Amino acid sequence: MKKLIKIAAVICTGLLTAGYHTLTANAEMVHKAWGQGSSNTFILGFNNAVGSAINIYSLQNTEPDVIHHTGNYKGINYDMLEVKPSETTFVKVDYMGHAEWLNDIYDWGLISEGYTRVGGINANYYSWITNPNYGEPVGGLRMAGKWTKFQGRINLPEYGSGFATAYWDRTGLMRLVYSGEDAIYRSQWIGEEVESECAVSGSYTYIVDGERKDLTDGYGWYAYHSNDYAFACFAQKEDGTYYLISFWNGMRDEKVQDFLMDLDVYNAIRLDGGTSTSMCYDDALVTEAE
Repeated sequence: MKKLIKIAAVICTGLLTAGYHTLTANAEMVHKAWGQGSSNTFILGFNNAVGSAINIYSLQNTEPDVIHHTGNYKGINYDMLEVKPSETTFVKVDYMGHAEWLNDIYDWGLISEGYTRVGGINANYYSWITNPNYGEPVGGLRMAGKWTKFQGRINLPEYGSGFATAYWDRTGLMRLVYSGEDAIYRSQWIGEEVESECAVSGSYTYIVDGERKDLTDGYGWYAYHSNDYAFACFAQKEDGTYYLISFWNGMRDEKVQDFLMDLDVYNAIRLDGGTSTSMCYDDALVTEAE
């Protein structure tokens, strides 16, 4: 019952870990965000703090293959970062421990090792400010091969919650799985356990192994099938190309799936949305699509 109460009050946030600091040199970042309902419009800036991010990094003095697209598909507005991973460019999760602006959620350790943050989007849902556990992630968050913690509690996926989980490493294909601790009793793990460097629980899935499929069987939380909210989506093609997408201006899942299938997406999961829907990128490193 406690978990059901938490699910009813979620949007997204994160956990402060050693080696993370506030980035002060992000003036060159383009900041984008979207509203919800009657205010579902684009703004050049941020609406809301978020809890975690899916970020793109590249080695300094290299040219990352990252392209920014924006447009309208059958009435759906979108902004999208297309990423081709390589030996010097990759995608990972970053998680801070409290609500932060998207541009301040990043891995300082990688920066000190000579990497540059190219861009990112908001990631997991989290307990909103009205919840006594404000900032607690909903579902799993894994970095560097380990599940993160919130106030001493491990952030694990939960089966029965309606939140599927994306697992991936720096190379190879992302996997989408609906499994985890029992959401009600939390006494056992149900379903498959996956080892990976990164993991983040979103809501329901759009595409699984190249097919339209919702692993949560229709129980995915957060306005299933259609809504007026903006939201983020994390997707990957079979060749390894990632898409970090912000959708806005109202949509139905069928249209979103059409869009993803037209991109030849192999796996795609819905992430947090509403006023948390955010994107940032370094326009000196990202190419604008023609």
